[in-house]
Amino acid sequence: MEESDHHRLFMREAIREAFLADVSETWPNPRVGAIIVEQGLVVSRGHFQKDGGPHAEREALANLGRSPGTNATLYVTMEPCSTHGRTGACTNAIVEAGIKNIVIGTLDPTHSHRGSGLAVLRKAGLNVVSDVLKEDCGSINPGFEGRETP
Repeated sequence: MEESDHHRLFMREAIREAFLADVSETWPNPRVGAIIVEQGLVVSRGHFQKDGGPHAEREALANLGRSPGTNATLYVTMEPCSTHGRTGACTNAIVEAGIKNIVIGTLDPTHSHRGSGLAVLRKAGLNVVSDVLKEDCGSINPGFEGRETP
């Protein structure tokens, strides 16, 4: 199986994880799913559960219960946040956890955030692949056009 096929396969798992989120609990934020893959196996999952709570990436890292393996890959349906609001920036958590590979479905539609997470992760030296199943990931949150935060 080619690398791009692997990325699509695992992004579908992240999409399934995102759909576990209850939009009545996450609103006004989007539903997001994340999984961590090591040696071809899903070893952790997380999704955004409640407005003000930990984001999907932080959930997946916490649910792992240990440091990620050397070649772990994080798959996330939407670009990780790079700003500190009610929760810390997910990009910081990803870098601090030691994740070296990240596959992102779609960019954050919020104008002021769009592309910022990718830039932070790339600057930190992570291998970043984006736009994997972009349309499918974008359709998780119909009508969501972003959320500007202070």
